[in-house]
Amino acid sequence: MTQTQNISTRNALARLSLGLSMLAYGTAKLSRNPHCNKGRLMVALGAMKAAEGTVKFCPLKAMIQQQGLMGQPAGPDAGNLIKDLAGQGMSVTT
Repeated sequence: MTQTQNISTRNALARLSLGLSMLAYGTAKLSRNPHCNKGRLMVALGAMKAAEGTVKFCPLKAMIQQQGLMGQPAGPDAGNLIKDLAGQGMSVTT
């Protein structure tokens, strides 16, 4: 898989600011309680979001686009899926 920019500049800035905020919050939590799992999770997720915003590449979005689940017309199995969901009592509007 080649790495090309797959998020916009506005999206990248939002990810960068959210990631740095999460990183700062997690670091503050860990400075008070070094064994806090919430702080560790916030640091890890914040660092990933900040990195995504810096390089303008989201690996999850790239995997979804590669499999054709986003931005592509529905395949022939989509009609059967809608019929199955409607048969189970869920309301589906197309």
